[in-house]
Amino acid sequence: MINNNVEGKHLGGGVVLFENAFNLDFDFVFDFAKESVKKERDAMYSLTIDPETNEEIYVNKSGYFFHKHSVDNMPGRASAVHRDQRSEVVELLSFLEETKDKYLLKYFDFFPLAFKCVWWKVKSHIVSYEKGVHLGSHSDVSADYIYGILTPNNQLATRNTISTILYFNDSVETEEELNGRNFTKGHHYFNYLDIDYKPKKGDIMFFPANYMAAHEVKSVGSGTRFTYLGWYSHGTPNPEVNENVVDPIKESELSKHSTNVYMPSLLSDYREHLKQNGYDESSNQYYVTKSNY
Repeated sequence: MINNNVEGKHLGGGVVLFENAFNLDFDFVFDFAKESVKKERDAMYSLTIDPETNEEIYVNKSGYFFHKHSVDNMPGRASAVHRDQRSEVVELLSFLEETKDKYLLKYFDFFPLAFKCVWWKVKSHIVSYEKGVHLGSHSDVSADYIYGILTPNNQLATRNTISTILYFNDSVETEEELNGRNFTKGHHYFNYLDIDYKPKKGDIMFFPANYMAAHEVKSVGSGTRFTYLGWYSHGTPNPEVNENVVDPIKESELSKHSTNVYMPSLLSDYREHLKQNGYDESSNQYYVTKSNY
């Protein structure tokens, strides 16, 4: 597993792409991602028969019925991967999280004030898109809220400031290029910025979580698209709406398999990054690390 320490390309609107940012055993990652998504889906839904229509439907753990096509046509997710304590999985996820955090520092070089917007991170989870699956236009701070009618129980998304995606496999042009590990179509499109990104394994993308970087995932043609999606966030946790953040200094063991984790060394890490890359204390990048600026 290698962090290639590449420089980023600003595609516009705060979207920065780091091409060929990391290398690892992508075959292992593909199999692990597929296994993890299936495991969580099987734990959440069971296939059964609708007693009224005799059609196949899904029933979830709470006993609610769902049309089969509605479940089959949504992205698959493996949100509990950080609870997997197999040594090879812990090693893989630790590498991915450390690599992602190091490229975050490079993202700050483009947008120094973004540093002021990160207190903690939401560790990434695996997302899969099977043939025909897509995700419509949205931002990563979207919340279903209607005054006096609907207040979201989980408001974590409102605290997201920076989104990040690591790509695990390639989008190819034709069906003839499919090899069981790649897929066709499935581009990542930013609606307001007219950025059309064709996924490539080993790439990392960072972008603002707000509406300016609203985006969608186009339908996958064939194959399965796998990514590793997470966020960097700020704001005081609010347990009343299921928003909790673990302090890795105070709760070291809990932080290893928790999703939302403070980043206590972010200031020192960024200053060290700036020092190693030739920034002096008069630079805008260093200036934002001062509490009294």
